[in-house]
Amino acid sequence: MAGVNNQNSETVGSYDATGAAAARARERDAVIGITIKDRYLIEEQLGTGGFGAVYLARDLKLLSKRVVIKLLHEKSLQNEWAVRKFKHEIEALTRIDHPGVVGVLDTGSMTDGVPFIVMQYVEGASLRSLMKRAPAGMDLHQAADIIHQIGCALTAAHEKGIIHRDLKPENIMIRSVSGDDDQVKIIDFGIAKVKDSQLAPSTVVVATAGTIDYMAPEQLNARPVSGSTDTYSLGAIAYEMLTGRRPFNPETHFQLAEMQRAGARIKPTDLRPALPKGVDGVVLQALSYNPEARYSSARAFADALCEELMESTLTGSRRVVDSKAETIAMTHVVAAQSVPSVHARHQLKTSKRNTVVLLAAGLLLAAIVALAVWPRLSFKTAGDQPANNPAKTTAVVSRSIDYYLMVQKYLPNGKAYQGPFKATGNDILGDGWRFSVHTSSPQDGLLYLVNEGPAAGGGITYNLLFPTPKINGGSARVAAGQDRDLGPYQL
Repeated sequence: MAGVNNQNSETVGSYDATGAAAARARERDAVIGITIKDRYLIEEQLGTGGFGAVYLARDLKLLSKRVVIKLLHEKSLQNEWAVRKFKHEIEALTRIDHPGVVGVLDTGSMTDGVPFIVMQYVEGASLRSLMKRAPAGMDLHQAADIIHQIGCALTAAHEKGIIHRDLKPENIMIRSVSGDDDQVKIIDFGIAKVKDSQLAPSTVVVATAGTIDYMAPEQLNARPVSGSTDTYSLGAIAYEMLTGRRPFNPETHFQLAEMQRAGARIKPTDLRPALPKGVDGVVLQALSYNPEARYSSARAFADALCEELMESTLTGSRRVVDSKAETIAMTHVVAAQSVPSVHARHQLKTSKRNTVVLLAAGLLLAAIVALAVWPRLSFKTAGDQPANNPAKTTAVVSRSIDYYLMVQKYLPNGKAYQGPFKATGNDILGDGWRFSVHTSSPQDGLLYLVNEGPAAGGGITYNLLFPTPKINGGSARVAAGQDRDLGPYQL
């Protein structure tokens, strides 16, 4: 944690560095092995800083479940700023109820008056440790998933009036929940800005605290912070996750301020050409010098970045949905006679050009073709058709069908990404995604949904998706005004 003194602002304070290590060692040894509130047995120290320390403990009343306890150093009790920020952390974790933020379980004070927080123990690795394993940039699937979760968790905090102000890879824990699924937990709200605090109201205007490498310009210059401040930090983290390098590498605070004002000179694709070009604009917008030029929320930034990253994770088998229906032709002739005339049979045989293609999707893999056979009815009576003019048709009734696709994106690990959306006709669908076909018509008709794909030897194979014995009783007929949702089908 770094601090800069500034007039009219909060500061992190100061302490005697010469005896700090010894003092922390004494405090560590003094608390290890003790039980707080006859419940929390402290086992080992996980980390320490200038104002407090974090310990691993066991909850003796919950089957020795592991928990984390944060203690304020005894000497920090004399530091008003440190005490206030400790109370802010308690309030921040209490306000936020989101799976992406570490949960607070208990609070209190030890017999000597030192306050403590009991928090959820996150079994996993820090984002920093994952980034170290990929010095040239993380796997895009994993990066997209992690960034999206961070964005959602930050936005939830911002909606509760909490600004983290110290977002960095070390304060983001990654927990494996099942298989290859990662769960993000944002930790350490020790210098969080709490709007309208009830535990520790503050009369100062702004604060200058955080980790320099990830500080937003307004934070570095002791100007008021907002949710956009954390979005900037997330942008810097995302840049590093994707490239293995930070957007700026200054030697001094002043140099960093000048670099931020000028903007990042090296784009992510300059360092990792395989990234989609759209990533540059998204990340650089999040790193804008002016907060107003960034995204409206951390989640909006995460969504935009993940959208670009998802495009790059598609394999060579991209699928384009064409919304322009083609007419191919089939006529269903309704004759007055029970047995069709020679003309009627000829008409049925030669007019297979009136079928609506609902969907043509696929380049390398199976193409999905939905065929809606809607009749262009021709009907005649003995009085309407003279015997010497068998080709005359007295009436033609046109039929229509409306359709659209609902698409659900899926990550390679099988998790649904965002919510389903209505295809526009120019969408690119990726492997593993699912879609449903919604159809309706004001008239009766026959509907067929056919899967067209490659067969052995370079041929083509067709599979009937609708109707089937289990769907609509095997009948292709759809009644007038009947809405059908067919699917979902997986690409």
